Amino acid sequence: MNKIEALINDRLMPIAIKIQNSQYMSAISDGFSMILPITMLGAIFTLVSSMQFEWYQNFLKATGLATILSYPSKVTTDLIAVYVVCAIVYNLTIKFGFKKDAFFAALISLVMFVLLLPSGVNNQLETGEIVFVENVIGTEYLGAKGMFMGIILGIVIPIIYCGVIKRGIIIKMPESVPPTIAKSFASIAPAFILTGLFSCIRFGFEMTSYGDANNFIYAILGGPLQTLGNSPWSFILLIIVAQLLWFFGIYGYMIIRLILQTVFIPLSLMNLATFEAGEQLPNVITYQHYGTYASLGGSGALLGLAMLMAFTAKSERYKKLGKMALPATFFGINEPVIFGIPIVLNTIFVIPFVVGPIIMFVIPHLLQVFHVIETFSVS
Repeated sequence: MNKIEALINDRLMPIAIKIQNSQYMSAISDGFSMILPITMLGAIFTLVSSMQFEWYQNFLKATGLATILSYPSKVTTDLIAVYVVCAIVYNLTIKFGFKKDAFFAALISLVMFVLLLPSGVNNQLETGEIVFVENVIGTEYLGAKGMFMGIILGIVIPIIYCGVIKRGIIIKMPESVPPTIAKSFASIAPAFILTGLFSCIRFGFEMTSYGDANNFIYAILGGPLQTLGNSPWSFILLIIVAQLLWFFGIYGYMIIRLILQTVFIPLSLMNLATFEAGEQLPNVITYQHYGTYASLGGSGALLGLAMLMAFTAKSERYKKLGKMALPATFFGINEPVIFGIPIVLNTIFVIPFVVGPIIMFVIPHLLQVFHVIETFSVS
């Protein structure tokens, strides 16, 4: 045990802390948190419009509500990649110490994102003939499929933008000019450099078999990550890592959250889109599996433990701890239990603390595989 503890403290702890304190990781995580209202809006309206009751669907169609309820999802979850790139760039620019430039950096990131989108789409006519329509932007990479590009641009653009400003390559206006106007002019030089760079990148990819940068990114990252996300073993591995880090006093979920969000949120949004279209859900495992099953009551799924302590514990200490911690665990706040028992470095509790969340994930996953229960279709 001492050797394992020494290995964790000397080798793994510094790496985990470095990841947790990384500006890039934090910006991506904060970016996803920032767009939560948008994803929730899309999910709620999709759920309301897609409940599969014949009388309910007939009512929506007869009253025109079906059309009205379909609008929000088209501008929320169907455009999620647009919001992701803006939110990440905004947060990372602030973390780089350029708070006053964050809005302009986010605005320019939107231009770069659109610049890299493939132009032209194939359209099938009523006759069945497929024709190519030029000078239009397809929607394929505006939603979940474009999130990988959004994350990459969310990191790259602030590095270049802030680097240009730091080197003083800006248009400086007289002090008498209003601050907003001065900042707008200051953003022209980095915007010009970014536009030239990404125009060259677009041209370069058009010369390849991929055709555009989005196809390349999705082929290299999207497909493999989707395969990884649909593997229960990868999900179980993340659970184990999070729980073991908690055992040594490190906030395990914060370490794995970026991986969970990057891999599994796109899968959730794909399910949401196919659910809205009335098609079979493509992904058995989504981001919501972690919070709903594996961490019910916080990391370690400690809601049940808090209830047992509050109502059945023979120890007066644990009974009081359970009553104090129970309300918080309903909202996933489990620090009172983890540090109150304590579970940290407690070799008796470590086995159920690690195995419990795995069991709570595996059972509903198997029920989904055998079609006893449905998988998650909303984010």
